[in-house]
Amino acid sequence: MAEKLSMYLEFPFVQNALIVGVLIALCSSLLGVVLVLRRFSFIGDGLSHVAFGAMSAATVMNITDDMPLILTVTIICAVILLKSGSNAAVKGDAAVAMLSVSSLAVGYLLMNVFSSSSNLSGDVCTTLFGSTSILTLSENDVKLCVILSVITVIMFV
Repeated sequence: MAEKLSMYLEFPFVQNALIVGVLIALCSSLLGVVLVLRRFSFIGDGLSHVAFGAMSAATVMNITDDMPLILTVTIICAVILLKSGSNAAVKGDAAVAMLSVSSLAVGYLLMNVFSSSSNLSGDVCTTLFGSTSILTLSENDVKLCVILSVITVIMFV
């Protein structure tokens, strides 16, 4: 079994997936406890819908490298949600749910109005759930994940 595992680890796409998977698990475990205690347990799901809306907008605008746009929009929404805190009329998971539903609706509307194929449900499902996207990471994606993970751990500490 060890030799089979070492054979798989020789492939660069498996190495990239392993590195990114471990870094995401580390950052998620650090932030998860804090977010649950601050009543933001729904934020991961909500921000994934925000990313879907941003990705739909990038697709409509024909931005081929949509990662910077998606990352920027998602981080801005996360900061807005976390900074609104106790001063807002709608707090915690309720605010995340409102942002999540509206972002998903805007993304679905953009993909529906500006659809590039006749199979809209296939496009949306592929976009939302992907297939094996962690295995298709480029070296730049891995570098970006390492940088963001280091920033996350430093800010957490």
